[in-house]
Amino acid sequence: MNPETITHIVPALPPQIDGVGDYALHLARRLRSDHGINSRFIVCDPDWNGPSRLEDFVVRRLRLRNEAGIWSLLAAVKENPAVLLHYVGYGYHKRGVPIWLYRGIHSWLAEQNGNRKQFSTVFHELWASSSKPWKSEFYLRLVQKWIVEGLHRRSELSITSTRRMQTLLEGIQPHKTMWLPIPSNVPMVERPQFGNGRTARLRVAIFGQYWSRSATVKAHANLLRALDQKKLLGSAMLIGKGLAVNGAMTEDLALLRKCVAPDRIKIVGELSPENISHSLNGADLFLSPYRGELACKSGAFMAALATGCPAVLRDGENAAPLREGEHFLASDDTPSSVERFERAVAEGQLERIARAGRLWYERHADWKVIAQNYQEALASPHRSERSRGIPAPVFSLVPNRGEKIVCQPVKS
Repeated sequence: MNPETITHIVPALPPQIDGVGDYALHLARRLRSDHGINSRFIVCDPDWNGPSRLEDFVVRRLRLRNEAGIWSLLAAVKENPAVLLHYVGYGYHKRGVPIWLYRGIHSWLAEQNGNRKQFSTVFHELWASSSKPWKSEFYLRLVQKWIVEGLHRRSELSITSTRRMQTLLEGIQPHKTMWLPIPSNVPMVERPQFGNGRTARLRVAIFGQYWSRSATVKAHANLLRALDQKKLLGSAMLIGKGLAVNGAMTEDLALLRKCVAPDRIKIVGELSPENISHSLNGADLFLSPYRGELACKSGAFMAALATGCPAVLRDGENAAPLREGEHFLASDDTPSSVERFERAVAEGQLERIARAGRLWYERHADWKVIAQNYQEALASPHRSERSRGIPAPVFSLVPNRGEKIVCQPVKS
């Protein structure tokens, strides 16, 4: 049976910039418009200053990040509550260990009040992987992992966007994890014919957050340089926030000028979703800094697919269900991979790849499809009784000298 209302727990919502909150809001819109399922939100950032109603969704803000606060907001939902936690550890705690959130949810689930509680988690991230002892995550990784394990075990369904995260969660408790790609927040559009009023030279789009654009130029520096030197490059467009259209130097622009002649660089800057869609649709190539295993987690990569812009990843490994050479191209920036890419362009493969990528996106990753998957999954959750009756791990975070935090089990 479909829940009438879903309560989304999020770090933040617009107007604050937060990718996880944007995802939850887009999902709520489609669940309401396509399936008649309403949503309400619990925002866990006490400093969030948005409205109490956002697009006619009720929003409640946590006053203090503590166990009692999240428990009280969840307990206020009386009739057959369905809760969807959008989890990224660093969104709820600066060190990525939101024990207050975990224990508050555990207390709410353990309370017997006659209502059937349905709790699921969207894992946008799991735990840190740093092996550097001067980083706090080196010491807190075990606690981060313990929190994820507890949330996964208590969830009737876990959703994630990479096959690696799915495998890790299934290793904790199997048969309850669903993989879904991250949809694009820009509108899907049809691709015009390649060469229809277009120049022979490629228009390359470098789109994303400022750090992503810099990473893209670093990852594809040799490819960009080769395209420019062989007169295959028409323009390299920098699209996104943090760009000065007056030409003021930014890191991504400085890096790009080392690869491409200045007169081929076009600073587009920040655009609306509709104009991003138009710009990508008019480009001949999108360069991504990500490897294949993270392709379906990248909103910018998905935007390229949605707009019919041929995409290039750093490699094609572990990209399933996407396939290199069919849905995207790959270049690790070695001379041999740059030559393979040049041959693909010369053989006219870009149009075929653009159409195949867009068709895959329309069938598997558009918001309409993703909302349908959520609706079906939440209507028939993969409930596991093993997710009940597990005591919550109790920790105390003991400040040490400097910035270090020592995590110690609390003796009962």
